[in-house]
Amino acid sequence: MLIEPARDGDVTLYVSENYLSGNIPKTIGECSSLEYLYLRGNSFNGIIPSSLASLKGLRHLDLSRNHLSGSIPDVLQNITFLEYLNVSFNMLDGEVPTKGVFQNVSELSVTGNNKLCGGVSELHLPPCPVKGKKHAKHHNFRLITSIVSPIAFLLVLSFILTFYWGRKKSKKPSSDSPTIDHLAKVSYQNLHRGTDGFSIRNLIGSGSFGSVYKGTIEPEDTIVAIKVLNLQKKGAHKSFIAECNALKNIRHRNLVKILTCCSSIDFNGQEFKALVFEYMTNGSLESWLHPAADITYQPRSLNFEERLNIINDVASAVHYLHYEFEQAVIHCDLKPGNVLLNDCMVAHVSDFGLARLLSSVGVSLMQSSTIGINGTVGYAPPEYGMGSKVSLEGDMYSFGILILEILTGRRPTDEMFKDGYTLHNYVKITISYNFVEIVDPTILPNELEQTTNIENLGLTHPSVEKCLLSLFRIALACSMESPKERMNMVDVIKELNLIKRLFPYGI
Repeated sequence: MLIEPARDGDVTLYVSENYLSGNIPKTIGECSSLEYLYLRGNSFNGIIPSSLASLKGLRHLDLSRNHLSGSIPDVLQNITFLEYLNVSFNMLDGEVPTKGVFQNVSELSVTGNNKLCGGVSELHLPPCPVKGKKHAKHHNFRLITSIVSPIAFLLVLSFILTFYWGRKKSKKPSSDSPTIDHLAKVSYQNLHRGTDGFSIRNLIGSGSFGSVYKGTIEPEDTIVAIKVLNLQKKGAHKSFIAECNALKNIRHRNLVKILTCCSSIDFNGQEFKALVFEYMTNGSLESWLHPAADITYQPRSLNFEERLNIINDVASAVHYLHYEFEQAVIHCDLKPGNVLLNDCMVAHVSDFGLARLLSSVGVSLMQSSTIGINGTVGYAPPEYGMGSKVSLEGDMYSFGILILEILTGRRPTDEMFKDGYTLHNYVKITISYNFVEIVDPTILPNELEQTTNIENLGLTHPSVEKCLLSLFRIALACSMESPKERMNMVDVIKELNLIKRLFPYGI
């Protein structure tokens, strides 16, 4: 147990990530000066005591990842100064209050409690059942639907016909080839010249759907990365251009920027399609985590702060794709090879929107290769292998595996993982008794590489220990086998922000 002053005399009770069990004592409400209470990651059961409302000065309350049941006490919304509440991953049920801290969804987390309902609309929880009037409401709904549906259909049909004929009337004759809106035109000849004929010397990556070359484009000889797509089907020029125009609008500081694209015919008369990206000078995260044995120059290893920053950068990019863009974008293939680093070691996610782009030119979403737009073996969620559609939850699984690889230095396809034994299982089993064994030794200072237990590590670097444990917990929660049990990126961002607030790093 740790009780300590924090932030200029504020009182904190921190007992997270221990093996505490039983009910949360009602007498906790007698700790009148308590302002920060962290009980997450234990085995507490029973209900959330209403006596917590007696803590009038409480600011932060974290009860996540326990076995608490029952409803969330309404009286918690009356704590005036409560600004952060996390009750995720328990067994809570009933209606979520709507006042006080429950109005601020950016500082509230209730995920992982499948029987909760109601709350403010931003939580996207199911409505709570209304007693007594269920059958009457259902009858009224059917009556209203039977009246409104035909009227709505006629209105929509009228609008579509008007829009169609209006466009047809005003449409001007098109040129031989559609242009790429607001993007600089680039020809096959330009790209051929800028890569020395797509020379193998300029090849910086390859996969089942294309090869990536380092090259230059005019007029200023800008260094770029050119992804040449392996396409067999012809005649998809217009749809390809349309998808490129859509992808160019996806802009975020942690996404690799699409500069332009090319749809043309090569010197052999074959269909040629390529995407042109900004060039990342420090290459892929894959090359930093697993440097090739046959190269003369070995990059330095990533320290803990750099890995934490990369995790934050990738999370920010995925949050944008899932929730901030005008239409949710599912990445489908999050892995170290698709995380690129610029000259300041800021991470940028690449190949976003590739599934939609390739499907527009006739490539099936379900490929038999080990690398496809439905995911890469080891990083793709198990449900994809059983024919499930790509989903946000699928991206979260890949993100969880990516964090585990960043922290352990082990690929999910390592030869030790077979016969149902996975990277997720390895970390989940080992973390409780031999924490240091699972951590990539290059993260820890040299003098700690031989440390054999978590207590010795904690005595030297307590903030690093706590931060690593929290990151592992997030990764395991994201990579659960069942899609419904996985964290979403909204809650991941909240957890990462809490890590930065509680465990300042400067190593």
